[in-house]
Parts: sequence; structure tokens; C-alpha cells
Amino acid sequence: MTVLVVDASAFITLSAIDYHDLLAELEGAVVVPREVADEITDEPAASHLEGASGSWLTIPDERIREADPDAYRHAAAHLGRDVEEIDLDGDVALLALATAGTETAGGVASTDPVIVTDDRPLRDACTALGIDVSGSIGVLVAAVERDALEPDDAKDALLAMDGVGARLSASLLRRAEGLIDEAANE
Repeated sequence: MTVLVVDASAFITLSAIDYHDLLAELEGAVVVPREVADEITDEPAASHLEGASGSWLTIPDERIREADPDAYRHAAAHLGRDVEEIDLDGDVALLALATAGTETAGGVASTDPVIVTDDRPLRDACTALGIDVSGSIGVLVAAVERDALEPDDAKDALLAMDGVGARLSASLLRRAEGLIDEAANE
């Protein structure tokens, strides 16, 4: 089963434009590690996280650092972090959860994790480790592919994302619009 392991960056961006619920429309179980959930404190993201938790989104009770210390140390090393100096680090928890094996800390069996993040260093680490990665733009494209979002609404969401701080370059915006058009024609 695919598990979408969601980072604060993507959840906050999607919440800010009121599209966080698109994560529920995608294929797979949605998990936000406890460490990441603790990072989501601003509104409206905190309220959206609370509302989704237990419904279509799982937040494990146990922190990955305690649940699987070896995976946590391994992930910290791949991100260039000193495991002795960091605590409750969301990026390390995301990577650890995705590499921990076939069982996530949330109790959801996974053989196919996808990390959903807009954070460049984490995306680079995922790529280096062969872990599938997506971001808030990828969520919009996938939602169009699954007919959960109309293409014009997805393009409007891109502009809204830029307005809430995602800072999309003109070339990225054009590329994202092209991906949305391709998804709509499949």
C-alpha cells in the first residue's frame, strides 16, 4: 500500500489555499509524523490538521525517534544532521518513516512510501535514496488526474499558492500548468 508521508511545508501551503483535503483524494494512506504535526502551529493549517486527524489522516502517537532509533539515525545522517544535537526534527522523521521498512510508526503497512514536501534539501535526499517524492504542485496535478479537481481550479490554486508564499518562478508556473493540462487530457 502506498503511504503519503506529508511534510509541514506542503500541508501548510495546501491549507493556506484551502486545498489540504486533496490529500485525501489521492491513492494511499496519508500520514503526518508526530514531529511534523508539532511543527504545524499556525492557522489555518493547525485547525485543518486537527480536523483531518483520525478521519483521513493519521498522526502516529509515537515519535519515530523512539519507535525506530536506527531509522532516525540513518535519516539524520543522510540529511547531514547530528542525531545527538537534533530532537523532534520533522525532516528527519519524514525520511526515517519512509526508510523504516514495511511498517510506519502510524501502524500503516507500506511498501511504497511517497514523501510529500516542498523542502528542497529533503527532496534531494529522497531522490538520492530512491524514495518517491512529490510536493504541493504534484498534489494538484494528481488531483486533476483523479478527477478530484478541475484543471482551471488547479491553475487558480497555483496562483493562490504563489500568493501565500510558495514563490513559484514563471518557468515553474508554466511547467506546472503544462503538467495540469497533460493530467486533464489523460
